[in-house]
Amino acid sequence: MGPASRPLAFLAAAAVATAAAATAAAAVTLRINAGGPSIGDYLADSSAFAVVAGGGQYAPASAPAGTAPTPITNTTADGPDAVVLRTHHWGAAFAYGIPVTPGTYTIAAHFAETYGPTFSAGARVFDVTVGGAPEAMVPAWTGVDVAAAVGDHAELTLSKTVNIASEALLLHFTGTTQNAMVSALTISTEDGSFVGGAGSSPPATGGATPTPAAVVTPTPAAVVTPTPAAVVTPTPAAVVTPTPAAVVTPTPAAVVTPTPAAVETPAPVPVDGSAPIGPVEVPPGELDAPGEPDDGAHAVPAGPYTAISTEDDGSAVVTLDGTGSHTHNLADDDEGGNDEEALPGVGGLVAFTWSVFETKEILGVARVLKRRFPKGTTRVMLTVKDFEGDIHSHDTTVTVTDGVTAGMVCYVHKGVTELPPVGKAPSEAPAHVKVVPTIAFKGISDWGVFPYASGDWLARCVGTITAPVEGADEDTLLAVEAGSGSARVAVAGKAIPTDGLTSLPAGTHPVEVVFARPAGSDAELSVSAPAAALSYKAGEVLPVILGMSPATGGLSGGGTVRLTGFGFLPGETIDIGGTTATIIEDVAGQTTDGEVSFTVPPRDADGDVPVTVTTHNGKSNAVTFTYSSAASAPETPVYEETTLKSQDGSDFKLGGGTSIAVGPDGRVYIGNAGQGRVHKLDVDFLTHTVTKACSVELGGQILGVAFSPADNGASPTLLVSIGDLKKGADWNSGKVVGLPSLPTGCFGEPQDVVTGLPVQVGHDHSVGRPAFDQQGDMLLPVGGVTNAGVKHPKSGDIPESPLSGAVVKVALSKGSAFNGKITYSTNDPATAKQTGGDVSVWASGIRNGLNVERHSSGTYWLVDNGANPGYGDVSVTCDEAVSFKGAGDNNDRLLQLEEGGYYGHPNPNRGETDQRQCTYRKPNAQALGYTQPQHLFSASTNGIAEQRTNVFGGAVKGHLFFSKFAAGDEGVTHTAPVSATGQLGEVTVVKSYSGLNIAVTPFGSLYMPRVHQGKVVVLAAKYETAGRGPMVMSVTPNRGRRDGGYRVYIAGHNLPAGANVSFGGAACTDVQQVGEVGLTCMMPAGTGKVAAEVEGVPVAEGHDFEYLDV
Repeated sequence: MGPASRPLAFLAAAAVATAAAATAAAAVTLRINAGGPSIGDYLADSSAFAVVAGGGQYAPASAPAGTAPTPITNTTADGPDAVVLRTHHWGAAFAYGIPVTPGTYTIAAHFAETYGPTFSAGARVFDVTVGGAPEAMVPAWTGVDVAAAVGDHAELTLSKTVNIASEALLLHFTGTTQNAMVSALTISTEDGSFVGGAGSSPPATGGATPTPAAVVTPTPAAVVTPTPAAVVTPTPAAVVTPTPAAVVTPTPAAVVTPTPAAVETPAPVPVDGSAPIGPVEVPPGELDAPGEPDDGAHAVPAGPYTAISTEDDGSAVVTLDGTGSHTHNLADDDEGGNDEEALPGVGGLVAFTWSVFETKEILGVARVLKRRFPKGTTRVMLTVKDFEGDIHSHDTTVTVTDGVTAGMVCYVHKGVTELPPVGKAPSEAPAHVKVVPTIAFKGISDWGVFPYASGDWLARCVGTITAPVEGADEDTLLAVEAGSGSARVAVAGKAIPTDGLTSLPAGTHPVEVVFARPAGSDAELSVSAPAAALSYKAGEVLPVILGMSPATGGLSGGGTVRLTGFGFLPGETIDIGGTTATIIEDVAGQTTDGEVSFTVPPRDADGDVPVTVTTHNGKSNAVTFTYSSAASAPETPVYEETTLKSQDGSDFKLGGGTSIAVGPDGRVYIGNAGQGRVHKLDVDFLTHTVTKACSVELGGQILGVAFSPADNGASPTLLVSIGDLKKGADWNSGKVVGLPSLPTGCFGEPQDVVTGLPVQVGHDHSVGRPAFDQQGDMLLPVGGVTNAGVKHPKSGDIPESPLSGAVVKVALSKGSAFNGKITYSTNDPATAKQTGGDVSVWASGIRNGLNVERHSSGTYWLVDNGANPGYGDVSVTCDEAVSFKGAGDNNDRLLQLEEGGYYGHPNPNRGETDQRQCTYRKPNAQALGYTQPQHLFSASTNGIAEQRTNVFGGAVKGHLFFSKFAAGDEGVTHTAPVSATGQLGEVTVVKSYSGLNIAVTPFGSLYMPRVHQGKVVVLAAKYETAGRGPMVMSVTPNRGRRDGGYRVYIAGHNLPAGANVSFGGAACTDVQQVGEVGLTCMMPAGTGKVAAEVEGVPVAEGHDFEYLDV
């Protein structure tokens, strides 16, 4: 039996039981006030005569004092009055069960739309079925749209006559867009009767107003007040065979007293352009039991969400983001399985349902859902189902506030010298803004840094002032002091004297401080109002652009421009030269109030154009963007979203792709999670087409593929990180396998390089992609096996061990003396000590870093996944643990790694000798021996790679790129510059497009496999080559042994045939042309960092190749 039919079965059984226990009472009409109490002839929403299951009750807010409520029109003389019609019963699915005797019944359902968010046509559409048993339901009315039929606050009545052969009349309401609803029911019969209990009957039509006792007729307690659990999963005994005592022992209060929350708190509703509810493929589930493993579908609702209301009713539109949801189930690797195909649905998930946690009211069935939420905090739940049928639910919160914030907002207008009228802003839009706790400016520097600070300008500070200040014994007094400029203070729209003290009346009043500062004056201004009295509403601020980067671009457009400023509220639009630009969505379509990025549209001619931001509060100041077609103009990074292709133009199919690398031979190598397969691809990097492919199956889950820069032979060895994560596997099954890549074939025989590494059995943390130091030693990320230091069933139920949760150093520089076989003193990971193997902890406190990236500055970087509530307790000392509070720390941490560093994830095993590692550290913690992250990303950001090419004229050379896991066609790629000394610059968004991991091609494009979609997505670098002279794009490999003697590939354009090539002044010999896309040569011996030179001319800044120290 499906969940939707369970309320019907429950009500049918309850109604039959009631009818069997009673004597039929003659009656003509039964009237029900759906959603409200008993009124006149109308019985309460749920009574002995009509039991409702599911949904909730809605009553609109009372009209303001002295005003009448909105009238209900289109009513009939014999129908319900306005008082009855103003309330209604609502829900995604709910049902009425009415005990009857067999007969013919005419049902009149009355509807009046009184809930504001569903006043428009199409905002609420639902179906109603009727019958005598759950398996015998027939349509009564389909596609009911009250607003479309009669508008709001108007009655719509629909009638249906049915023959009932059983002892139950059932009505089932199902929402197709938003929730279903009904305001009242009138049911009449001439040959049947209504049965509400032993010897009882409903009040006769036209009779006196019934007393409460007449309404609250005894019924089984389970029938009158079914709890949500009872409705969804009733126990057979309670439904089929109610005891006589249950029949005669009512709970009157439950019948006549709806819960305040259901009446007072309207549900979130759809907004224009958002996804309708649609068919519900998976009903709202239940949160996992504390000890239940997490090894299948995994709902990730993100949040907690906060929003500031800009509406009179206090509501706000919030975008719910379920794109982080995924499944741990992978494609079947039995005989006949196909690891080339994408998983069904969206990354293996076939159904999504968002609901209100307490009521299970359904909000929608899309992964990303936009809904309007009421003021306050709403707990929401996301339920997902994967292709194997596994279901998982997780909850989060949405908090909508009025945005009241301490302080005042001061807008600065360039060139304005005259004070505007009270309450009016100058016509010149502000180009600078400063939020201040009090009005206390001692000079120009206190106003902030802006280009026109030394000239004429006017500041206008706005907000509210509350008098008296809470806890103060005296009145609030204002005094104004201004320097050589002119000033004015207005409270509640009236200017106050500036030459003395002004006492404010009690209450909260709008306040405006205006100050005109002529050039050369001291810009001093102060108002004596206490800080506790001042505030402003964040939802009412004006947009102000403070910066734009870059400010130039080519005529073809496509580049990403980042605006910084203030007041970029949700729903903003960007205009560039009269064209609305496309905003680049970051996480769940969110930008921030101080930053937004957009894609530059194309333009026909060179020139300057204005860029502005518009919100519901107004239009910002304009900044100038310059279009230029000149070859000498700075190149703007432009990336085109595409995929890796087969030769027929279709997507190249490669399922389960996790890790990716470009080898020293110029081929692309990809590891697979489903069948432990390694793929080797010959790729045309300009068309992103696979020209040749082969693969080999190694088994297990592969999360890392890499080449050592010390291995520059003709058959370089691919180092593959593998873990056996199946239930029942050994906790130390992780290993690194060496796989020779043959120049004319696929792969040679695999050989174990490292064995005995810990993995998270039954989950997904394992061994990742390494980096290599200047001696050729491997720095290998090994995932932690707990959430925050304490074992738990959801995290595999295995404790941390000597090498887990760390970056370990694998001493490959020992050469033939290297021992990669790790051994332990015992098979108990909690107490085991390492007894063998040339592998040691290099950096600790890393929960689940997928890749280590060595930057050309010599610094090492890793993105570490944050901890989550519900997946295990937090280790606070070597002997004590506490549970997570709130939403945990599920942001991912960008770490700059150093040898010996501790980054916050506990490992009690190692804590015995290093007490730092017994204590979990939050990202912003300040503690001796703990290193904070450089940046926080939203979950789940995993991929990291440095752009070492000269694409875009070297504009992004040395930048790190970061990719977010994407179950569907979304994701986000970020970038940030890193200086030659390892200093991280500002992190910005590149595109709303990404995969699990990143490899940079020789021509600067980004290749990113999508583990569940059976493809590799590409951010293709777009640039011009014509008329630009020799262009060296990159050198592959870009690191190598100092003795030289190995072949490198110089990717480029417009390189002359027979060119002389050198590195650091030393000739690169045996130069061979590679079509029109570069050349190869034998690398000379050398040291340090060197640039490639063609015909003696360096063609790019910085270095293109780095020699190892060995």
